[in-house]
Amino acid sequence: MAEELPSYKTELISIENLEKDYYEIKIKKPNDMNWVAGQYMRLGLPTKEITEKKKLRALSFASLPEDDVILLGTRTGKEISNFKQNLLTVQPGEEVEVKGPLGQFTLPEDGNQALVFFAGGVGVTPIRALLEKLAKDKSERTIKFVYSSLDYYFYKEDFAEFKKSLPNAEFIFVRDENDVDRELTKLTSELANDALYYVSSSEKIVEAVSQSLQDKGIDAENIKHDILYGY
Repeated sequence: MAEELPSYKTELISIENLEKDYYEIKIKKPNDMNWVAGQYMRLGLPTKEITEKKKLRALSFASLPEDDVILLGTRTGKEISNFKQNLLTVQPGEEVEVKGPLGQFTLPEDGNQALVFFAGGVGVTPIRALLEKLAKDKSERTIKFVYSSLDYYFYKEDFAEFKKSLPNAEFIFVRDENDVDRELTKLTSELANDALYYVSSSEKIVEAVSQSLQDKGIDAENIKHDILYGY
């Protein structure tokens, strides 16, 4: 029998529409809740009537436990789900439910291994937490971060701050498939299988980027995935 996930009742702090259909969500962190950078949680809206079969939604932590706030990022997409419609009506102070943590999209035990992060769109949320953790630890390892988005970059100001504490990091912002392929070709040629590769985006993009990495000689066991299943 599967182990029951820890469940917490807490409250919404804010939902901010940053740009187009991009939203930043802040939730009060339960005192006894903990997680590791790169993990995710499930969010429930107990005060709302969710008509969809899935009553909870998986969202990656964009913050660290010591930040004292659960930071999340999401998009509504062109066709807004019933869950997202209800989420956008939750008011500050209103009750929400969080379950977790879950996931293995976490940093390796080897503190010297080079890391390559690829984020597509809102898939950047767990990578923000990973980079914040590395910055707080003042990591000197080689870090390459490729962030692809057609119209908006989440947390760009935060990344600029994190980079100040990461002497061997390079952050690359791109907009199309050709740019992505060019950067991945450069990085795989430079780091090959000495690096661990993190890929976070929609299922289609994760599959395409992972296959591209393998075509460029990267072993499957050196690629970690975090897939966003819809909005």
